[in-house]
Amino acid sequence: MMKVLVLGGGPAGMAAAIAAARGGAEVSLLERNDRIGKKLLLTGNGKCNFTNLDLRPERYDCDVPSLLSEVLEPFPPETVIRFLEELGVPPLTRHGTWIYPHAEQAAAVLNALRAELERRGVKIETDARILGVRHNKKGGFTVKTERAEFHADRVVAALGGTALPKTGSDGSSAAITALLGLKSLPFRPALCPLRSAERENAFFRAAQGVRVPAALSLWVDGKKTAEEAGELQLTKEGFSGISVFQLSLPAGRALQNKQKAELVLNFLPDLKTDFAFFAKRGAQPFATTLEAYGNGLVPKNLWLALLRRAGLSAGMAPGSLRKAELAAIAEQLTAARFPIQGLASYDKAQVSAGGISLRELDPRTLGAKQIPGLYFAGEMLNVTGPCGGYNLHWCFASGLLAGQSAANDEVLR
Repeated sequence: MMKVLVLGGGPAGMAAAIAAARGGAEVSLLERNDRIGKKLLLTGNGKCNFTNLDLRPERYDCDVPSLLSEVLEPFPPETVIRFLEELGVPPLTRHGTWIYPHAEQAAAVLNALRAELERRGVKIETDARILGVRHNKKGGFTVKTERAEFHADRVVAALGGTALPKTGSDGSSAAITALLGLKSLPFRPALCPLRSAERENAFFRAAQGVRVPAALSLWVDGKKTAEEAGELQLTKEGFSGISVFQLSLPAGRALQNKQKAELVLNFLPDLKTDFAFFAKRGAQPFATTLEAYGNGLVPKNLWLALLRRAGLSAGMAPGSLRKAELAAIAEQLTAARFPIQGLASYDKAQVSAGGISLRELDPRTLGAKQIPGLYFAGEMLNVTGPCGGYNLHWCFASGLLAGQSAANDEVLR
């Protein structure tokens, strides 16, 4: 019987172990934490958005999109939905295409996966920190942990990335990748808040805590490259919220490439705001001062911070404004431009981008081209999707493919 060793007890590792066991292999799973699935419980704010009916490969951040499409082709959303449904977890659709477990609890998904691992006879070793993976000259692999050595015919590595290090994803997988001689792209935080420049600190100190609807656009080297809309949260050093998380992928890539990144914000996305709108508002009886002028448009602390950014005083009379000053108000409310200095830390990121290049792997199996019998899955690979179930879908799809390949060395189409 083929002996398969799965490294990592996250969603990709659990899916790989289940697939390998279903394929007839004798499977053991090593997990560094005291229990498996620790990070899974945090996904989707604990609700576990695990796939998306509008899943499109081009929305992933990946160094070889054509290879990613080949990997994902046999695993459409319906396949991942069916995988969990067969384990007793029916789907629930939110936001039109986002798929959650019907109970809207990540724990329900974890419990179902644990039960299937037990039914399939998968042996689980916890508190097993991986120190190294050796490909033996006579075949097979030796995996060294802090406490023991394990031997297997084949290995599936699903050791995660660097996001949320408190869950065990501390980036240690990069050292193992380097020892194996595989090309890897540097990790970076993704689906995370964005930090603005220090010169904007006064604005963020005044406006932090504000939550407003906004339209956001990302500009890279002077060109608009992406846009989102939704609730924007202002923090003490920048921006947060789902719309910001979505833009953090291309923004992070731009910063990594040493490009200039800026965020342009429209705080009045649902209003028709031509120049006449702002001029007419200034002539209304209620607009006795600029402070009163902005009342009702945006929260007061945001408005006062925007006025200071425009170089104007809250006590000024709107009727006394020059055309250029009125234009400055319009710009701050509908096209406020902020430099992006960096990404939030890994403990505030939902996932990490970067990892092993897909060029190193056979897209039909996710096996390493230069190391027969070694397979990879999940966040270890340079595949990162937006919010909406993309990343859990990748974990399940890649885990199922790597696990079944390790057991049978066959490609299921």
